[in-house]
Amino acid sequence: MITIKLGEKNYHIDFISGRALRELEPAAKMYARIVSISNAAVKGEEIPESETLTISEAMDVMVKWFCLVFGNQFTPDELLDSYPVDRLMHDIALTLMAVQTQTTSILSEFPTKAAPDQPTTMTETNPETTPMNETAI
Repeated sequence: MITIKLGEKNYHIDFISGRALRELEPAAKMYARIVSISNAAVKGEEIPESETLTISEAMDVMVKWFCLVFGNQFTPDELLDSYPVDRLMHDIALTLMAVQTQTTSILSEFPTKAAPDQPTTMTETNPETTPMNETAI
């Protein structure tokens, strides 16, 4: 079961239907455009006017598809008004990739939680599972 919490309401689906895959193309193309524009910006490349898009254009396509994934149990406005901004596009992209690769079993709860930003050091590793240096005896 996959659950999404919007405000005080929880919505559930037992699985992601084939319709999500069938209707994926506009969202996948938009995501590819977003990635392409982002990569160009990071490299300092000029983005041609014909390639640019507005935030609302990008979000409308992605949000509409994400609502479809959940059987349109909520509207795009309900999603936009109730979903944490720092997880919204990340979670939509995660879902999009899971549907594309047919690995939707990894999805369970939305909004997802960001991984803790704590690097592991050697002192924090478990000595029983840490490989030992090979030395000649």
